This record gives sequence, C-alpha cells and structure tokens, in this order.
Amino acid sequence: MTPEQLAELETYSPEELELLERELAARLWQARWDAWTPYPWQIPPGEVETHGMWLQLGGRGTGKTDGCARFMVEHVNGPACDDRLPGGHRMSIIAPTQGDAVESAVNGPSGLKAHDPRVVLRTTVGGTYVRWPSGAEAKLFGAHTPDDVERLRSGGNRCLVWLEEAAAMRHLGPALAHSAMGLRIGPRPHYIASTTPKPRKEIVELLARDDVLTTRGRTRDAHHLPQMMRDKLVKQYAGTRLERQELDGEVLQDVDGALWSWGLLDRGRVGAPMPMSRIVVAIDPAVSNTADSDETGIVVVGIAADLMPDRLGQLQRHAYVLDDRSGHYHPHEWAATALAAYDEWGADRIVAEVNNGGDLVRHTLHSIRPGAPFAAVTASRGKQRRAEPIAALYEQHRVHHVGAFPELEDEMTTWVPGEPGSPDRMDALVWAVTHLMVKAGGGFAAVA
Repeated sequence: MTPEQLAELETYSPEELELLERELAARLWQARWDAWTPYPWQIPPGEVETHGMWLQLGGRGTGKTDGCARFMVEHVNGPACDDRLPGGHRMSIIAPTQGDAVESAVNGPSGLKAHDPRVVLRTTVGGTYVRWPSGAEAKLFGAHTPDDVERLRSGGNRCLVWLEEAAAMRHLGPALAHSAMGLRIGPRPHYIASTTPKPRKEIVELLARDDVLTTRGRTRDAHHLPQMMRDKLVKQYAGTRLERQELDGEVLQDVDGALWSWGLLDRGRVGAPMPMSRIVVAIDPAVSNTADSDETGIVVVGIAADLMPDRLGQLQRHAYVLDDRSGHYHPHEWAATALAAYDEWGADRIVAEVNNGGDLVRHTLHSIRPGAPFAAVTASRGKQRRAEPIAALYEQHRVHHVGAFPELEDEMTTWVPGEPGSPDRMDALVWAVTHLMVKAGGGFAAVA
C-alpha cells in the first residue's frame, strides 16, 4: 500500500473502514470462489431427495472434503430453507470426532474457510459452531463415543447434514439414525457425505439405497494433487488389495481366507457394553524404537459380569472390545498411552505376550509407573494358531465390538494366515481376549 493510500485511510471514519473491510472480504471470497475448478466427482449428479444423500467415495487426495465444503457454502448462499432463521439455514457437520470436524471440515486446506474466508468458528455453552456473516450456522459434532451420539439427539433441527469421513466414524449407524430425526427444516433437507470407502454395513446399505447419489474419484485422476505425490501413493499400494480401496475408492468385500469377515463383526456389534467384571489393556509393541516404525497395538477389552447366551443359546462369558489406542509411538509414548487407557477405563491390568516383547512392555511401563499391574500372556507361536481360537469366539457370538474400530477391523478382515505383514492392532486384540477367555491349554475359559 502506498503512503498516499495509507493517508487516505486515516481520513475514514470507523464505519467507513468497516464497510471497506467487508467489501474487500467479499471480493477475496468471490475471487477464490471463481478460481475453483472441480473434478467431475465433486459435482452432485442430480438433485438429492428429502432425507437422501450425495455420497462422495474417493481415494486419497481426490478432494472429497473439498467437494462437500463447496456444496455447503453454495447451500448457505442459495435460497433460504427457512426465512425465520438468521441467514435462512441451520446445518450440522458430523465427523469421527468434533476435533476432526474443526481440523478437516472447517480449518483444513479444503475446508469451509478455504471456500469462504468469512466463516467464523465459535465455541459457546451450547457447542461449537461455524457461522456466516448472514447468520447461517452449522453445528459441529463427533461420532466417537456414546456421549457424542447422545448430543445428536438434542442437536436441533437442520436443513443439511455433512458427514465427513463417514466410514471412519465409530458410531456411524447411531449418528445416521439420530441426525435423521432432526432433518426437518426447509423443502428438501438432506445429507452430503465424504469418505474413503470401507465395507462397513452402513456404507453398503447406503450404496443400495435409491435416494443416495454416489460419485467416485480415483487418486490417479486427481490432477490437482502433485504428480510426485500421486506416484508415491500408487507405488505404496500398488498390487495390494488396499490399492482399490485407498486409491480407487472402491468398497471392497470380504477377503478369501481371512479369519474374520465384516458380516461376522457386524453381527456382534453393540452400541454400549454390559457391566464389566474385568478390563485389560493389551499391548503389541512395535519392533523398532522409532515413531516411524510399525504401529504399536493398544486395545482395551472387557469381560461381562453376567453370563449371556452364545450362538447356540448356551450361557457363556462374553468379551467386549472397548477402545483402540494403537498408533506410531516411541516406547515411552506407547507406555503412557496404555497407562492413560488403563486409568480411563478402570482396567485391572495391562497385558502383553511373553514371546513378543512382554519383558520390554513390563520394564517400560514400570519405568513410568512402578508397580503398574502387568500380566504376561502365553499363546501359541504363529499368528494363525493364536488367532484362530479368538476368531472361533467371534463365530460363537461371544466377542462384541462396542461401536466401530475401522483400522482394527481393516486388519482383522484383510489379514490372511500365511501372508506377510504385522497386524499390530489385531495382535493386541488377540492378547487381550486370550488373557480373558482362553485357557493355557487352548480351550475356552469362563472367567469369573
């Protein structure tokens, strides 16, 4: 800005400066808006019906979030859904967690602020909201815990709901059910959704609905993504089953030879656990000591206090998978993460397999918290032999997932005995259920 322009600004009144600021913000928004070049799959293929959905399935870097953010901004700047509302619109954004909604759908490089810099994020007593200058707003929700889902019950009525990374939501089914109850504002309230596809029951059911319009994008066609990045992703997944899911946006079905199937997991899935008599945190430590190594599996499993019928109607003990804290950690980080899970869930002890770093786990835990309860699990050598009894318990309907654990379930449903790879989350699950429900001789235990 020149000295002359600065001098002229000093002559403006506060009201004139505010008007100028609004005008410049509007021009900036219009410039960004006009510069957007969509992929074909970022454009809905028609008008979405009431309570229907536009579902974007795509691989990495295909602009799924970008397309939904653009759609929501267009909706806000379109005809009012209810003239009685400030700005005419009241919407929701639901993500795996509320933090994900803020980070990805609002503040991220493809989020709402990238399409409309006038968007303001506010947290009040009533929750976290995105607001436009017109007064239109979208409330942010997560779908990670039962409490998150309960908040959706009182989330208010909406004209548009955006589901961000729907397949990664732990409680996707209840989130859909409760948010639908509030889709009642305007002439055509509906959903938009963006996700990397996973063969979860809810996703498969959505794809079968007549009122769900689906578009699909492939990473190799995402020309806005740098070629170097596309080449790296293709090289990383080339020749694997996940290439079709993570890059081509396909919903893959069950893997031949895998010990678990999506149908098996869904049949045992529950919304909330029964009262627990025991809870353990199981650790499968990464092989090396860097955060860039394999993941460290950290899974929380409990056993119900009461006996319940199994698949044949016989009263048996049932286990519940409660949490998955796995990730890339240094040793002291995974130990601290496991101890935090131990405290939060009121667990009895932390367990690890004696032949797979059990002593390492004990020593690392005790370096942070001396005397922390620890038990070494002894299981058959070989992943297949130790995993098969646990898969059998699932077949008997004696192991249940509380909500969804997408990364853990991906490992369970894609690992085939005899194939290379280290399914760390699955291994941690196996250690936990083995400790709670499998006898030393290989039979099933009724743990008191």
